[in-house]
Amino acid sequence: MSGEERGRTSYIDLLISTLMEHEKNLDTLLEKLEKIVKDLSTAREASNTDSEISNTLIYMKIKVDRPIDDILKIIESLKE
Repeated sequence: MSGEERGRTSYIDLLISTLMEHEKNLDTLLEKLEKIVKDLSTAREASNTDSEISNTLIYMKIKVDRPIDDILKIIESLKE
């Protein structure tokens, strides 16, 4: 075997092993994505059935130069 042939063989071996590692990594990622999709589907189905009893929490940060009483009135009007 000449030096050039050995170089090509080494390159091909490296390429094959790199592609095999990428394939393993992609398989792992696909399995994780499939699990996430399944979990999301389950969560969506559960939220559809529990929508009648679920509560909503809204968080607002208000930075204004108004008295507290005015801010409370604004918040109360938003609840309605």
